[in-house]
Amino acid sequence: MPETRHGGPLLQIYVIVLFLLTGASAEDEQQPIAQPDFAIYHTKEQILEEVDNIAKANPHIMKVENVEYGDESSDPPYRANMKVVTVEPGGHTRDHSRKIRLLLNYGEHGRELITVEVALRLLQTLADPSAELEMAERWREAGMPDLRATLHNTVFKIIPMENERGREIVEEGALCERKNGRGVDTNRNWEVHWGFKESDYDPSEEFPGEKPFSEPEAAALLALATQFKPHVWMNVHSGMEALFMPYDHLAAIPKGATAQATLEVLEKMNNISCGGRCATGSGGKSVGYLAHGTATDYMYDRLKVPLSLTWEIYGDNDAHFNDCFRMFNPTTREKFDEVVANWANAIFVLLELLPAHPAIPTARNLGRKVEAGGLLPRGALEAVKEAKVERRLGSAMHMSMHSNMTDSARLGEHLFGIPQARKGLIGGVCVVAILSLGLAVMLKGYVTKKRTRRRRLQSV
Repeated sequence: MPETRHGGPLLQIYVIVLFLLTGASAEDEQQPIAQPDFAIYHTKEQILEEVDNIAKANPHIMKVENVEYGDESSDPPYRANMKVVTVEPGGHTRDHSRKIRLLLNYGEHGRELITVEVALRLLQTLADPSAELEMAERWREAGMPDLRATLHNTVFKIIPMENERGREIVEEGALCERKNGRGVDTNRNWEVHWGFKESDYDPSEEFPGEKPFSEPEAAALLALATQFKPHVWMNVHSGMEALFMPYDHLAAIPKGATAQATLEVLEKMNNISCGGRCATGSGGKSVGYLAHGTATDYMYDRLKVPLSLTWEIYGDNDAHFNDCFRMFNPTTREKFDEVVANWANAIFVLLELLPAHPAIPTARNLGRKVEAGGLLPRGALEAVKEAKVERRLGSAMHMSMHSNMTDSARLGEHLFGIPQARKGLIGGVCVVAILSLGLAVMLKGYVTKKRTRRRRLQSV
């Protein structure tokens, strides 16, 4: 009997396609899921210890608050702790109303470890006068204003790790977890457009909670922002490269000159810090989906924070859907260092661009610029008195970055940019001169205050 042939060309094509798909599937399965390398990254406990060490070593410019909020009505009760680091490069002041105020939030989603590393690097940079001076000189060479003057008129509130409970879950092995310790996405728990669900809504990713501000993490941030009244709110995430402004729940940016100025700032930052790669504009238009109940939309709409921003600092578009660590975090030391350095430095780029924004207080409404022979801004006199306390990075593995300058020389370099060869003598003379000037200013202020009080009494 002649041989019977089944199928023909169509069957052959089907077999080939099936083979290719099977091969591709097998290749995906063979690709190992990336794991956090804690020789590169810090653990949660290491990060929090480093933050404490940096702040304790720099009490004249930094302080840490441990904010604890809880929901005792839940079963079991749920509590969350959040570190908030206040940084004033010009020295602590009681009144922040005359300073540029930035509220910077990192680590809102547990799986985004790289954002927390950027926060740590930023704190290390702010604690190191030589790094700050190098940054200032770099900008001066580029023809930009004096960065040190802006820094000394700025106060930061930095949350290095908002979602500590979620981070614990990730370190236990659930590398795709973004929600908090009881399964709520705190970036869907804010009141603006809360609870709206798109057709592709996935509760495993973005469950918004039972009601707005049900989560201690969101409630703590709300209380902090309400009290601090920042000019800039920045929520730092990973998953792509983007510089977003409101809105997240609409595919459009707000109208008006302030919003347009914010967009211009982001476009300049895209060229400087992102090589033109970053998406800019509305998150709702650029990210590919609408997000409801986000912190950034609330900060802008309800708290009227003029520059309400979301930064996305890294993403691996080729990572498998289940390979979450690779998707959201660099896996090599080289890429880790590049991302961390770039986005910590990007804060200083933002600072250079802020004074031109119409919503930022003008220079005459801030403290005086720090110049040789000029008056110090409010709080700098206290820094002079505490000159014996050097800025330190806090961790033994970073101590090699310190110089052996004397206290007076360190102060002279940081505030006045005095050349290295003259630090010892000129630094000491400057400290004495500044203290004398400060005493005279204090006495004059006391007399002026008495006169003003008397005049007010007479005019009543």
